[in-house]
Amino acid sequence: MIDSRTIRDTELDKVLDIIRRFALSPEGRDGIVPERITSDREEIERRAERVARYMSLLGGSAPEPFPSISDLFGYAEHTHADFPGEAIHRAGEFLRSYKAMLDFEDSGEALPDEDEALSSDILSSVDTDGEVYEDHPRLLPLIRRREEAKSERMRFSSSYMKDNRAYVQQAEPMYRNERIVIPIRSDQKMREIYVSGTSATGATLFAEPFELVALNNDVVIAEERIRAEKARILHELSDGVRAILPRMRAMLSRVVGFDFHYAFALWARRVKAMHPESGRCLLLKDARHPLLGDSAVPITIEIGPDTKAVVLSGANAGGKTVTMKTVALLSLLYQMSGFVPASRDSRFPIFSSFYTDIGDGQSILDAASTFSSHMKNIAQIARKVDSRSLVILDELGSGTDPEEGSALSVAVLRYLSSRAALTFITSHYSAVKSFAYSAAGMLNASMEFDERSGMPTYRVLEGIPGDSHALATAKRMNMPKEIIDDASQALRGGDATSASIIKALLSKERTLDRKITELSLKNREEDSRIRSLEAREKELDERENELRKGGVREIDDYLHQSRRTLERLISDIRTGKLTKEKIKEAKAFTSSIEEKLKEEKALITESDSAGDEIFSPGDDVLCGDAKTPGKVLSVSGNSLTVSLENGLKLTIRSSMARKARKKEEPRPAVTFSGSSVKKAEYTMDLRGLTLEEALRRIDDQIEAALLSSLSSFSIIHGYGDGILQKGIHEYLKKRKEVSDYRFARPEDGGMGKTYVTLFL
Repeated sequence: MIDSRTIRDTELDKVLDIIRRFALSPEGRDGIVPERITSDREEIERRAERVARYMSLLGGSAPEPFPSISDLFGYAEHTHADFPGEAIHRAGEFLRSYKAMLDFEDSGEALPDEDEALSSDILSSVDTDGEVYEDHPRLLPLIRRREEAKSERMRFSSSYMKDNRAYVQQAEPMYRNERIVIPIRSDQKMREIYVSGTSATGATLFAEPFELVALNNDVVIAEERIRAEKARILHELSDGVRAILPRMRAMLSRVVGFDFHYAFALWARRVKAMHPESGRCLLLKDARHPLLGDSAVPITIEIGPDTKAVVLSGANAGGKTVTMKTVALLSLLYQMSGFVPASRDSRFPIFSSFYTDIGDGQSILDAASTFSSHMKNIAQIARKVDSRSLVILDELGSGTDPEEGSALSVAVLRYLSSRAALTFITSHYSAVKSFAYSAAGMLNASMEFDERSGMPTYRVLEGIPGDSHALATAKRMNMPKEIIDDASQALRGGDATSASIIKALLSKERTLDRKITELSLKNREEDSRIRSLEAREKELDERENELRKGGVREIDDYLHQSRRTLERLISDIRTGKLTKEKIKEAKAFTSSIEEKLKEEKALITESDSAGDEIFSPGDDVLCGDAKTPGKVLSVSGNSLTVSLENGLKLTIRSSMARKARKKEEPRPAVTFSGSSVKKAEYTMDLRGLTLEEALRRIDDQIEAALLSSLSSFSIIHGYGDGILQKGIHEYLKKRKEVSDYRFARPEDGGMGKTYVTLFL
């Protein structure tokens, strides 16, 4: 359920107006209404699946706009007269557009042959004004006869005027009422003429000789036959349209459904909307208000399934209201189409109803103040809310005595949290923030404020109440310094505990984030180093294996040749040329070669099974074919320095060693050392690098800057085709360590350079 106030407060009507512009039919535009919002989870998924399918088809066969045909059904019900020509043309256009729609959907369905033939007949016969084309095949013989009659009439008129030059007033005949007449002087008496009128002065008679009368009649009759044939064409087409009106009504219903999903598909592509899944919790990740365009600051906030109310606080003009509107608006759009301008990783619960109280509802006509207007609306919400409602209240309890406003806000918050699915409020009252801390199922959140710049960052901080930063805001608005100083003095003399707590919490959060970032960077560096070593070792093992296999092939060849030699020797023995001693020696030689072949093959198998081992200093290993015990002293690439049991130290390939079987010792903990961290740069020049190379440089730079307490630096990426600049900005947006980034001043490089500020 959604009322007009919620539609206005969330600006859903403005977003739907934008989406309606993508619709292809007037009826489809009229079908994109808030009433389409549903709480049926399966219906939302069906709509999202259809929108996603249309998005995948964009760029192929394009559908065409539909004319309105709703009036045809009412016209057919109230009269049996032929449809106007303009309405017939719209019916033909509708059928053609319906065929284009089926082609776009690529479902294998086609327009019935008779409907396609009717559409072709209509569009080839009737123009947009409803007039039959003059070149219609059925009109061509009639038009030809009319033109022949006109030519004959003109020849007679010209000849008559030439023969009677003394009686006529001018050299050319005249047209009156679609007939040719001869202008004759009124003082002349002529026989065998028909006078149809005179001039205003009476000096000229408009006459038709009897033969011209017949010729004029021939032209009139030809024109009438053309009009009659046009009427017959329109009548036949009208009957054809009337015959398929029931099918066209079903087609129109389908077009309205198509238009709804098609318009959302075009809008989703334009705002880069995604289809997140539904769930018990509300998770907005990189959510953007669709009306703010490129200026929208992405919002990320997670509300767990056990949280029933959220108190959002922070500086004025810091983004509290926009954040709440974004939550409500995206929830409405999700339950309308399944698509929202946010990350696919977002999650949305399903709400049955939506209630909002945002903005100033003061009314002169109702004699209602701002406060009383808010209270009236909130009272109505409290009576209607249920366990699946989303409630959004802006500046709850403002506009009256702060003490009473705080008490009333706490009471309303307690009431709604026990009855609604989720309640969002904004408040500056400390008592409300404290209540949210102590009460179960409630969450404090705030809009971050940059103390150094005196500007809001529009980033949502969960679990932390926000300071109002009233003095910073007043200073930013050029309030006189004397007033700011006076207020600061009064604040220092009063209770500033809440602000101090907030600052301390923010400081601790940033310190923790920095430590997490350092650990993450080190772990990533270690993982990268391990992967590199594993890849190198595997490559060397494969090369060694190939060499061993080559050696086995050589031994096979040698054995084959040896066997032939020995067979020859045995043949000699049989013929009495060799002694028994030589025979024994030959057999021993053969056995030694076969044994060597088995050993080489065994080494290959062992190498294959042990190729993935990674060695570290201190590992117990077995070295060489003799499996001599030893201990690893150091590892360098694919080589090991090993101390054997007898005290001998030697360097061998890692493929020649295997770990001794024993209980593994725990891996030493990772320690941080500044010696391996690159030096931070104040200005990085990344021009000429690929995007991947540039991002690796920036990753090292952020690590070095954090460890050396460098809070800001600049990146020169140039203009180029924009790929480097866009990729760097996307990367900076995702880094938690980055508090702000923006283009340089025009005199310092403009859009070819970016300033970066880190959280320290």
